[in-house]
Amino acid sequence: MSAPGAPGAPGATRAAVPAVAAARPPLLLRARLRWLRTPVGWRVLAVYLLARLFSAAVLAEVARFQPESDWTPAGAGYGDMLGLWDATWYRRIAEEGYPDAVPLGEDGAPQQSALAFYPLAPLLTRPLLWAGVPFGWAGALVSLVAGAAAAVGVRALVHRAVRAHRSEAVARRSAWSAAVLFCVSPPSLVFQVPYTEGPALALLVAFLALLQRRRYLPAALVALLLGLTRPVAVPLSVVVVVHLALRARAGRRAGAQLSGREALRGLALLGASGAAGLLWPLATWLMTGRRDAYTATMGAWRSSGEVVWLRPWWGISQYVLGTVAGPVLLLLAVAGFAGWLLSRRAAALGAELRTWCLAYVGYLLLVLDPFTSLFRYLVFLFPLGALVAVRPRSAAVLRAWVVCSLALQVVWTAWLWRFSPPADWPP
Repeated sequence: MSAPGAPGAPGATRAAVPAVAAARPPLLLRARLRWLRTPVGWRVLAVYLLARLFSAAVLAEVARFQPESDWTPAGAGYGDMLGLWDATWYRRIAEEGYPDAVPLGEDGAPQQSALAFYPLAPLLTRPLLWAGVPFGWAGALVSLVAGAAAAVGVRALVHRAVRAHRSEAVARRSAWSAAVLFCVSPPSLVFQVPYTEGPALALLVAFLALLQRRRYLPAALVALLLGLTRPVAVPLSVVVVVHLALRARAGRRAGAQLSGREALRGLALLGASGAAGLLWPLATWLMTGRRDAYTATMGAWRSSGEVVWLRPWWGISQYVLGTVAGPVLLLLAVAGFAGWLLSRRAAALGAELRTWCLAYVGYLLLVLDPFTSLFRYLVFLFPLGALVAVRPRSAAVLRAWVVCSLALQVVWTAWLWRFSPPADWPP
């Protein structure tokens, strides 16, 4: 006979249960441990941190070759490199605010000024400035934290989008691929310098996630905040129109119309996304008393002195590839990109993410000069990273993309951040 409580004895299992239960961690701790085991937790954040350490090492190495200028001293270090290029304008905004008039040159033409730069990201640094943190490090911290939030959000956003069209396994692979390539993308250095890409991407991902869940009123608020971060409200409005149209069509097919409350919330979202594109131009008008303050200031960065739709791309294509071949190849490239995104393989992204990519590229073609800033603007096409892993056995392909992205990050950082701008810029 076995002794009571011994292994195999009657009641042994019942006697052991309280002891095992007592040895388990508290419920809240178990929930946190489960969270840490998910890709949304430590895996994405670990990749993001490693990618930022790599970028920091690259930037520190590039700093060794930075020539002495009004921007950087002799023997520049990592901290000196944080204040280059557009970061100078954001520092002015954070420390001094905006001018109350459009600066004009001797010929009366608008000059480059802080009015061309959106306020939310530099204003987020002000509490850190009040605490005595230099702007370069304060802006870098804001970008770093916002980029981390965006990276985690990219994984969740893509997973939900792909899961609606493909299996759970494909959704997990695609979401992981999108998050990893987002973290290591060639221009991902901007996630640790005082630029607006980090905060703007965090808000964009939040907006698209809320749209997925039909949380229209919170999405409207996020759209307005995004309108104070970067000029991306036009493609955002296109996404809202497509989403609402598909939602209404799905309701009709199911034999049920949208409720009045949902329709009103959808209209509020559409109005907010449209208003987001007008917020900053309207604010600059009120600050300066000049109706075209924003567009006139933006024109100071263009070779023509004004913002002209599509002309820069058309002209550059002719200059680089020839008068006839350039525009033809440009049109073929645009048509090929659109055809790829509308293909069956890209359908895994869902209508909203595909619409965002198409509308955003269309926006860049319409209003942007195709110069050095274009490369960092492409990071907003993060959903495309999911397509690397839509097909099975894509781990090797993803690794190849990661290696190429890191190599291009070295090239991009050494090429762009190493250059010494003119001593009189900004004016």
